[in-house]
Amino acid sequence: MTYLPPVPTRTEVEQRLLAIFPRAAFDTALSSPIAATGVTAMLYVGAIVPEDDEPTDEHRWMTPTMCLWLSDAGIVHTDFYEREQWYAAARRGQNKVRSLVTEWGHEYNPWYANNSREPLRDESLRMLRERGAATWRPGKPQNYSGPRWALAGAFAALFDPDLTGTDLDEAIEQWRSGHLEPLEMVRISVQGNMAAASTAVTVTMPHDRSTRALEPGVASLILKGVIEQWAPARLVVPVVVSISEPGNKLYVADGQLLAAAGISISVSTLLPDALIVDIGTKPATFWVVEAVATDGEIDNARKAALLQWAADQKIPPARCQFLSAFVSRNEGPARKRLKDLATGSFAWFLAEPSHELAWYELAEPPRYA
Repeated sequence: MTYLPPVPTRTEVEQRLLAIFPRAAFDTALSSPIAATGVTAMLYVGAIVPEDDEPTDEHRWMTPTMCLWLSDAGIVHTDFYEREQWYAAARRGQNKVRSLVTEWGHEYNPWYANNSREPLRDESLRMLRERGAATWRPGKPQNYSGPRWALAGAFAALFDPDLTGTDLDEAIEQWRSGHLEPLEMVRISVQGNMAAASTAVTVTMPHDRSTRALEPGVASLILKGVIEQWAPARLVVPVVVSISEPGNKLYVADGQLLAAAGISISVSTLLPDALIVDIGTKPATFWVVEAVATDGEIDNARKAALLQWAADQKIPPARCQFLSAFVSRNEGPARKRLKDLATGSFAWFLAEPSHELAWYELAEPPRYA
């Protein structure tokens, strides 16, 4: 006998998908309303492959189109016999589902029309399968159009309505640890840090391990990532020269180095968020960094202004490089501002710390040191 789990509402399923796959860290197709429709329908009919089972023809399978046929009127019929009736009708086509719901005394209004199956199949279900949340019926060709989709048992268990609070949080974390790639776990961690950005942010300088407390906020978390992650991985011998914060606060991290180089930094209306010098290159390279929490990316106009600022501080413009740092490519600031990046500059993302983007003219490849 097929096991039929408790049935959450479609809204509850969407909320759980958002908890598992926060949109700031994952493609929205994993938590969209149509993704919730697919998951809800599979839970309703018991299209689930238990965790310790190998998928076989004996398990229950769905097509994406069948998932779209469920309705508000249908899902309220939750006893075992009614759910079995619905699945048997769906196996025979949408008209049979319509007749069943009418027989139950309701007007039939499916959640989606049949022409919505492509986003569910090609985006939501595909991405769920890539993460071990959904599975395919074995032994079928790539273009098989019959019932072939089911939820993986461990993933389906996350939608138990009785699983709440810390128990739900722990279950989600355990599932993620066993199924998501390391980079995706980093993105989730970053988003958790964003939510906790209401307290002072402590950053450790790479050259002497000293610490500095920055103002609370997302920009400070981005700067912390640049200083603690990007700089040691990207530069030979990084030294944080200065950090500027709101309110004309200027923190000079290594005044002795500035004095030896004959550089003087004064508070002005145009201060980069951070200035990092790589003393491991010959000659030393100065990195001008902007943390883009909302805006303030280094576009062509700002690059020109910063080059003038560098010259005014006795920093040779030819030895300057420029970095715009964001939380994530999925966040609004990056989606909005990446198109404006200055030619000959770089971009880095806190949620993907091992990667970097370069924007340059092909005739003039960037200097990487």
